Amino acid sequence: MVRIVFFDMDGTLVEEESSWRTVHRFLGTDHIARRALEKFSRGEINYEEFVKHDVSLWPRGLHRSFFEQVFSSVRIKPEAYFVFNQLAEKGVLRVIVSSGLDVLAEKVCKALGADECISNRMVFDSKGCFTGAVEINVDPSRKVDVLKRVCGKHSIPLSEAAAVGDSMHDKSMFKAVRISILCVKPGAPVPDAHGALFVVNSLKDIVRLLC
Repeated sequence: MVRIVFFDMDGTLVEEESSWRTVHRFLGTDHIARRALEKFSRGEINYEEFVKHDVSLWPRGLHRSFFEQVFSSVRIKPEAYFVFNQLAEKGVLRVIVSSGLDVLAEKVCKALGADECISNRMVFDSKGCFTGAVEINVDPSRKVDVLKRVCGKHSIPLSEAAAVGDSMHDKSMFKAVRISILCVKPGAPVPDAHGALFVVNSLKDIVRLLC
């Protein structure tokens, strides 16, 4: 029996594969940020160093409304609404665990009616201007830590949890739960050693696996 499902956000619930890259593309800094991403992927820098490098490329003092505007074009996958509604009807908790940015994550959480959302928090000052700092709540390589904390809060064992993601960055939570599902776009390559129990091409396909 599955009592709680953890969802990655970027590329899983929304079409955009990275909320970070969404900002970089808008500001024209994607080509520079990509170098740090490659270093992080190779293990040459840790996640904190990666985050600090990323935000250092963004102008200070940008208002929160600027980021809200940047993310306004990010599209939630239509099938995500169906899945969240189906799980709600079954009394299953739906939790978003994203190493993406909270300005987008909060929007997605509200739209889908998620029970909880944990993401990396952009720090704004009293006037709503970005300070250049991001509070790291979700390290993509340590998502399992979030799962354990949330399951503990709800007194739900990981054996009654499921996880849904779209990439290798979700491997730590895939390994921790009873049912793990990798969702990849039709025709897209399936990453090696992803660690998921099931591979599907649409979020709708996970309903039959979970309910």
